[in-house]
Amino acid sequence: MAAMDTLFSPTLALHVGCGFALVAIGLVPILTRKGSRLHRWSGRTFVVLMSLLLAAAWIMTALRFNAYFAALSATATITLFSGIRVLGRKRPDLDPRQRAGPLDWAVTLGLVGIGVWVLALVVTGRTGNKAAVSAALVYAAFTYGGWDLWRFARPTAWPFSAHLWTYEHLVKMLSAYGAVISAFSGNFLTFLPTPWSQLWPTLLFQPMAAIWITVLVLRRRRPRRARA
Repeated sequence: MAAMDTLFSPTLALHVGCGFALVAIGLVPILTRKGSRLHRWSGRTFVVLMSLLLAAAWIMTALRFNAYFAALSATATITLFSGIRVLGRKRPDLDPRQRAGPLDWAVTLGLVGIGVWVLALVVTGRTGNKAAVSAALVYAAFTYGGWDLWRFARPTAWPFSAHLWTYEHLVKMLSAYGAVISAFSGNFLTFLPTPWSQLWPTLLFQPMAAIWITVLVLRRRRPRRARA
């Protein structure tokens, strides 16, 4: 027990430190021009910090299990992992090597499995006052995981397009950032009522992603109409 406590404290410090940094760093890829040097640099920095934060989160979850924390870690992990991996699967229709590999399947199925376990805890009332937020996070993990498994199995089927990877990357990385803000808000914006202190980032970032994608689609259709 003493060894666990000794490991838990520095891991928590790493987790919190990365979280504070991510709240600021995560805004840079959102606000900068996509494909620019600053966008790429800030995106890589976000991924490194987020990976450290999630590694610390999983260690703490193993040391002191908490269903809400497991659900949040699973959702953030699947969005970050998939949001990065999709950059290497831009055109599976042209290059079979850009299709999902064993690592994609293993990680996605594993995280969905954790979601099933947490949902069972929610249903049996073993998540305390975090049941609503835990369930929402689990359903988010199921949504992303289910989408990815469909894309892995049928990479060129509907709704595949040459630009689909752009939309996937955008939505998943926004969701990963939303998970950071959700945890930050739940811990520090205590003046907000529960569970809205943890749910409002989802209510903000998901519509933002939908609007963003709509704008991108309309911009790409405009040149076609002009040529026609």
